[in-house]
Amino acid sequence: MASGNNRVVFFGTSAVCLPFLEVLHAHFNLALVITQPDALGGRNKHLIVPPVKTFALDQGIDFVQPAQVRDQGLADRIRDISPAVAVVISYGQFIPKSIFSIPGHGTVNVHFSLLPQYRGAAPVQRAIENGEQKTGITIFDIDCHMDSGAIWAVKEFDIFKAETAGELLTRLSHAGAPFLKETLAAILAGRSQKTPQDHGRATFAPAVLKEEGRVDWTWSAGQILNKQRAFTPWPGLFCLRDNKIFKLTRLRPLADAGTIASVLPGKNPGDVLGLDKESLKVCCGQQSVLEILEFQPEGKKPMTPFCYCLGHSLPAKLD
Repeated sequence: MASGNNRVVFFGTSAVCLPFLEVLHAHFNLALVITQPDALGGRNKHLIVPPVKTFALDQGIDFVQPAQVRDQGLADRIRDISPAVAVVISYGQFIPKSIFSIPGHGTVNVHFSLLPQYRGAAPVQRAIENGEQKTGITIFDIDCHMDSGAIWAVKEFDIFKAETAGELLTRLSHAGAPFLKETLAAILAGRSQKTPQDHGRATFAPAVLKEEGRVDWTWSAGQILNKQRAFTPWPGLFCLRDNKIFKLTRLRPLADAGTIASVLPGKNPGDVLGLDKESLKVCCGQQSVLEILEFQPEGKKPMTPFCYCLGHSLPAKLD
């Protein structure tokens, strides 16, 4: 990395930022951290402190928690720092031009997709939900539109067959930290060039809503499995019984064509087809069968359907 100004301002909030913060703190002058305010949340409405704030406190790094990133005082503070570059990862607010244009080399965003695919808040979840086999990390310039700026660097990754969104995001964050270090070093040294995105190829990844976690048994077994992986850890994939949530925690599409043919005649999506010590079989859309290996009744620990049925009855059809 070239000598001179290597001051960095960082915008971020969630735990996925931590590997990146560690690299920035170790190899650059991390001059200011900007994160979201503490908030009340969880079942008991306790105070939630952003992991990024905790990191800054532990490392003695200056930080601020503006309610609105458009606050003029924030722009003045960043301008006083005169950073070489700003980095945005999982921050939670749109960065206006009055802010992103201040650093000498602009403001870059680390996005967990192969842009221009999956622009938006939930690229990892939507890629898994759609059955993608590959994803990536894109480091690009922030501009006035969502995830549309010119690209500095891209790195491709496979999506593992059984990987959940939480697992993939963790893996990408740890792999992405050294990738960001290399990319920033090249930018600051003038060794990197950026490439405009092909906006005609753009796809979008809107934020996941809690109600999306409710299973629709007309989906195929493969689609249901993809959604369960995509919506883990949040909001999970679930069905209802007696107005209580049953979270589906381990699933497997039935692959035995002979067994499928023997159990499906006369059955409709959601119908329970059979129960044994290993799984509960359920009829799904597109003439498919899903095996539920484990679920979690509301307020209880995960268990096999067989164990649950030792003390409870199961309906003939799941909602």
